[in-house]
Amino acid sequence: MDRPILVFGSAPLQIYFDPAFLSADVDIASAGHKDVLKKLVEELGLSKGKAALYIEVVGEHVFRPGPRWRERSEIKLLNGVAFLFPHPTDILVAKLYRLDEKDLLAFEVLLKKTGHPTAAEMILELRDCFEKFRPELNGSKSEFWNNVEKLWPAIYGHPIDVPSTILAPVIAELEEAGYNPDYVEILKTKLDL
Repeated sequence: MDRPILVFGSAPLQIYFDPAFLSADVDIASAGHKDVLKKLVEELGLSKGKAALYIEVVGEHVFRPGPRWRERSEIKLLNGVAFLFPHPTDILVAKLYRLDEKDLLAFEVLLKKTGHPTAAEMILELRDCFEKFRPELNGSKSEFWNNVEKLWPAIYGHPIDVPSTILAPVIAELEEAGYNPDYVEILKTKLDL
């Protein structure tokens, strides 16, 4: 394969940090090779419904981390096959689209094992992801935004004011940098800033 196989979801956290943090599946993706991988997984009997621990082959678009994830990821070679493992913080950011109990546990495991990401580190990551906070078409908060508000008291012990803590500083930087004023005004309106 000309591109490494991306391994994401909870499995990398289990592999690298806590073998007891069990995941029923290993999420993988490889641009341009999805069908080949699916066929191989089927032939090996490792697909969903055929193995207790199964491999889920999906498109790369399913993994939705922050914008700098590729530069922080790590490639590991195993028997001549390249595997791409995202940084743990990028895995956690991607979990904010769903944030169920298992996802909250992933934050707890990582904080317990590494002390990271701290609240301050996570705020910086989320500022890089400011576009994920865009409201839904009906004007309601995005699921990502709701999940950040759910995460904060559960993991960091206090609520977070997303507009003032995450979004306003980003908008101020965009204005200062001279970004298209129309774009900045649209963002301010959409994000109620």
